[in-house]
Amino acid sequence: MTDSSLQDPSQREKERLRKIKQAKDQAREARQGNERGLYLLFTGLGKGKTSSAMNLVYRHLAHDLPVAVVQFVKNSEAYPDGDRQMLQKLSDRGFPVKIHTLGGGFTWETQDPEGDRQMATAAWQQATDYIMDETISLVVLDELHIALKKQQLEVDPVLSVIQSRPHLCHVASTGRYAPQALMDAADLVTEMTRIKHPISQGIPAQIGIEF
Repeated sequence: MTDSSLQDPSQREKERLRKIKQAKDQAREARQGNERGLYLLFTGLGKGKTSSAMNLVYRHLAHDLPVAVVQFVKNSEAYPDGDRQMLQKLSDRGFPVKIHTLGGGFTWETQDPEGDRQMATAAWQQATDYIMDETISLVVLDELHIALKKQQLEVDPVLSVIQSRPHLCHVASTGRYAPQALMDAADLVTEMTRIKHPISQGIPAQIGIEF
């Protein structure tokens, strides 16, 4: 029997890597057949929450999987949102994506709490229809957490619909201040941490970066 301590170091490293690959292959094989719809949640004060959700959208569209995006709070007339414009262009070219921007804008701009609640309710009804539609693979609820934080919607009914989604439907929600109940229910929670932001240097939001 060969003493492993006498093996060439490069051979020992190859053997170590072989065992790692074998273990990972076995773990991957064991997971096959367990696919199901996931609830993915992106929150935190740092940038990248909507961007992360939109990347899921683009991945789905690359595989011709139907997607719906419902944007809460955001106002389609406020600024030329690049995500919204890109998805509309893709939709116009036949990609299976629908996008609805159904907010009135930031609350300090609208100054109409009741109107904001009505818009959030309408947006949630649209989102509910998409979530329960078995033909749609991914539903993105952009800035949902802000609508909940501002008490434009109640958490429990929202959570109930998300948990009642069809077996293979994925749901992603974004926004600061995600409620703990949603984070507890999610399969994936990512918190974006703000370490630096150009706004602290007096640099305004810019096309292609913030929108």
